Amino acid sequence: MLTENLKLGELHHARVIGMVREDNDRYPEHRSANQNVSAVLRFLIEKGHLRPTEVPDAEPSSADECAVAWLRFLQVEQGQGASWIYKAGRVAAPFLALLEQPSRELAWERVDVRMANEFLQNAVAGYSSSTAQCTAALLRGLLSWAAANGWVQDRVALGILSPRWIRSGLPKGLTAGEVAALKDAVDFKSATGRRDLAVIVMLARLGVRVGEVAALTLEDINWSEPSLRMVGKGGRVLILPMPVDVGETLVDYLRIRHAGPGERGVFIRSLPPFKALNRGGIGEIVFKHARIAGLHDMYPHRLRHTAATTILGEGGNLRQVQELLGHASLSSSITYARVDMVPLRPLAPSWGKLP
Repeated sequence: MLTENLKLGELHHARVIGMVREDNDRYPEHRSANQNVSAVLRFLIEKGHLRPTEVPDAEPSSADECAVAWLRFLQVEQGQGASWIYKAGRVAAPFLALLEQPSRELAWERVDVRMANEFLQNAVAGYSSSTAQCTAALLRGLLSWAAANGWVQDRVALGILSPRWIRSGLPKGLTAGEVAALKDAVDFKSATGRRDLAVIVMLARLGVRVGEVAALTLEDINWSEPSLRMVGKGGRVLILPMPVDVGETLVDYLRIRHAGPGERGVFIRSLPPFKALNRGGIGEIVFKHARIAGLHDMYPHRLRHTAATTILGEGGNLRQVQELLGHASLSSSITYARVDMVPLRPLAPSWGKLP
């Protein structure tokens, strides 16, 4: 405002949003804070410095309509789960936006093997090999669906390259000290802090995914057993026992939970609208407190690894890891066997030095 010599009375809704977007482009490190501007806008409106702009309902674009149709196909025809459909939407939206013309038609004739692979290369830049593989599979699926509708040739989907697979290292869990530091970073005296602590404890102790926590409802909590009902990948229903610390932090939060009318989600946004957090919001809770705790290379899935490695460290077996993490088969849990072998290597005699 000082740079442009703007006064409060000269602000309008679109200008505020534009200023935030410009600041995000100029200072990417501010992006997380700038995603939460609703409280500032509400304050300006209440004080009479900003009038809410009446925006007419816009018709969905052709790209939006096409994306919705494909996601519905994935859900209804293929029976894909919420996690896969969420990822599919993140691939379809930017790809289809490239095809939309001023006339609102989609220029499918522009899609060839080269164009699709160039999009894939840009989309996966900076991401892990597993994410790149997933994105390639989703793009291949979108183009196969488009071919079935007669919009592109079959060879386009067949020509999508597979990104190079880089074998990942061992699953990296947190130490007990790092988990304690993550919890200590939470201001548990505030309502938001109680919510965040309950999320972190649930992720670390039960090894659930962020999407499973985001989908948790009040009806999924069984206080008499006590247990939690989680819906995992592929719609698999998991009944997980509720450890004492999970139950205590959950009760502490639910006592002050404030939700909108009819909202049954457990973990609620701290700002209006008071509806359930999505998977991105759950993940941001972990990122936020990891930064405060000084934990680098931190992502929510490390808490899932932490739960698995803790079981093995306390004498558990891979079958118990499979049951807790909700893996469809034991083969998905085998990777943690490599983690369990690490402390055994110093005990193995060197080659040629057998007694």
